[in-house]
Amino acid sequence: MKKIAVKAGGAVLALAAAGALLAGFAAVVSLRQLPPVDALRDYRPDVPLRIYTSDNVQIGEFGSEHREFIPFGQIPTRMVQALLAAEDDQFYQHEGVDIPGVLRAALANLGQGYAQGASTITMQVARNFYLSREKTLARKWYEMLLAWRIDQTLPKDRILELYMNQVYLGEHAYGFGSAAHAYFGKPLASLSLAETAMLAGLPKAPSSINPVVNFPRAKRRQEYVLGRMLALGMISQDDYREARAARLAISDDSPGSFAGHAEYVAELARQLARERFGDEAYTRGLNVYTTVSSVRQTLAYDAVHGGLEGYARRHRKFVKDLSQGPQAALVSLDGATGAIEAMVGGADFATSRFNHATQAQRQPGSTFKPFVYAAALERGVSPRTLINDAPLPNGSRWQPTNDDGRFVGPITVRQALAESRNLPAIRTLQAIGIPYAVEFASRFGFAPRRLPRYLPLALGTGTTSPLRLAAAYGVFANGGHRIEPYLIARITDSEGKVLFSAEPANTTDSPAPPRVISARNAFVMDSLLRSVVDDGTGAGVRRYLRRDDVAGKTGTTNDSVDGWFAGYAGGVVTVAWMGYDDNRSLGEHEFGATTALPVWAAYMEGRLAGLPVPAAETPAGVVRVSDDWMYAEYADGSHGIAAIGFPPPAPAAAPAVDPVASNLGGTAATAPAAPAPTPVTSEAIGLPAPGAAMPAVPADARL
Repeated sequence: MKKIAVKAGGAVLALAAAGALLAGFAAVVSLRQLPPVDALRDYRPDVPLRIYTSDNVQIGEFGSEHREFIPFGQIPTRMVQALLAAEDDQFYQHEGVDIPGVLRAALANLGQGYAQGASTITMQVARNFYLSREKTLARKWYEMLLAWRIDQTLPKDRILELYMNQVYLGEHAYGFGSAAHAYFGKPLASLSLAETAMLAGLPKAPSSINPVVNFPRAKRRQEYVLGRMLALGMISQDDYREARAARLAISDDSPGSFAGHAEYVAELARQLARERFGDEAYTRGLNVYTTVSSVRQTLAYDAVHGGLEGYARRHRKFVKDLSQGPQAALVSLDGATGAIEAMVGGADFATSRFNHATQAQRQPGSTFKPFVYAAALERGVSPRTLINDAPLPNGSRWQPTNDDGRFVGPITVRQALAESRNLPAIRTLQAIGIPYAVEFASRFGFAPRRLPRYLPLALGTGTTSPLRLAAAYGVFANGGHRIEPYLIARITDSEGKVLFSAEPANTTDSPAPPRVISARNAFVMDSLLRSVVDDGTGAGVRRYLRRDDVAGKTGTTNDSVDGWFAGYAGGVVTVAWMGYDDNRSLGEHEFGATTALPVWAAYMEGRLAGLPVPAAETPAGVVRVSDDWMYAEYADGSHGIAAIGFPPPAPAAAPAVDPVASNLGGTAATAPAAPAPTPVTSEAIGLPAPGAAMPAVPADARL
């Protein structure tokens, strides 16, 4: 019997030795087949592109995975402890594989197929980076070998850093930093013990026991983690009781949603980042900081939606809700630098991502008239020049009218612009010449190809975007300098290194923006645009703003297809627009003053609150004559244009001789015959061709 036992023992030892040799041989062979793990030393997981306002409020995120990479040294110690308690409390003792745990799992799996995995954190790193998730013994074998190799290659803290930034935790969140925002709406470092324990319990089954999908199961898992932390001496009994009893507020924001109503801003910033960095923009962890302020963006959103709601109330018979109403846009710039301070591109980003503030090419209507008059100032016209507000000659095939259907006859340039009279603008364009007007308007940034070469141009029949129109009005606000709008202030990588920084105009380290019109032209036009608000079609602004520096212009296109208001005050340039994408009419009684002006004024009321009115400085070359501004060289009355659009007087006829009067030494004058209408052309007063020097024109010259 003893011999049998000895022989049996020897056989077992032989089998064990053979098994060990076989396992060793298999391990050697398998290790040669494993991928190298050195790449994990410098590995950085894909981190999405994030967009922020100028005051560091996140407004967008773009990438395949929602992840915030946090270096191990910045991960809270309590978070690390909670994870180890939940997943691998022997992490710092074993060499990548917990042998006792593997044996326990093997015993538990007997007769149950393959139930328990006994995966350490290091083994999970091996699986996540190199292997599939299939449950087979072969995969588990390679997982153990890879874990051992990783443990031999990398420091323990680096392994934890990889795991805690790579692991999926449900709700599209990868890594604990992202999960903290997804479930609790705050940074990882701000979590309480109760919140930390709940996150630590997620790796077990992130899609089924997270607090959004199943809060009771997530709560039970949290309590298990807290119990493990208490048993391991990581927390006190008081900490345990307090954390278990704590009420948890789960964020109700869906992943990828952000406060601030800045979806159009974030999307434009994404496009600009991709233009610069390509598809890597979505994986490098870039942070894009825009020029938009979260406070001003909210003001803009509220103003636009207030305007749309007002329109819906006026048209409730046809517009049951905002989805049936028109689109609207608002863009606001810092007039000195061109920085975009706020931008709303449409009624609802979820319904339409088309950015009407930057992409829509619409007819500007009467908001274009100031550029015709600005060109005319350089041809001898002044605010006191009289223009004939009357129908065009009978021979004209085009017979435009004014919005009110009336003609008032002689009217000054100032009054004509304030009241947005159409015929004076047309006659002014006819007088200065269309080619010259197009060239002059292009100085403001308008694309010449979008400006038609015919008289309706005076009424804004070209096309432009709200952003381009804002930049153009910025020339008047900026004393004649043209600034280019920009949205991106700077871009940094995931470690905070600045990759791009804007160089705005009018700052210490940047040159002054180019001057495109004279300071005196901008000054006189500013004066004219203030009259629009004080006494003209923009008077509705006064219900919101009582400042003296408000200047702007309403605009309405044919059949009320587009409603505009463009203007500025306090160095802030803003444009508001409303219209339908299919170019249907806004309504018979809708104008820029009823649609866009309230949006503009509501925004500017909040934006300018508390800002002082800057002192106006009179530039060289302008003088005050008869209570209005005029270029100095026209002040003596011997130069410049006094009137436009009036037929010249007929030659005086020889007076008939009256015998009685003759005897008294006098004459009897007879009234001249009514003159025939004369076509209005620039040549009628000898205006030079565009680009030629301007000759002196008598003050009583007539067009």
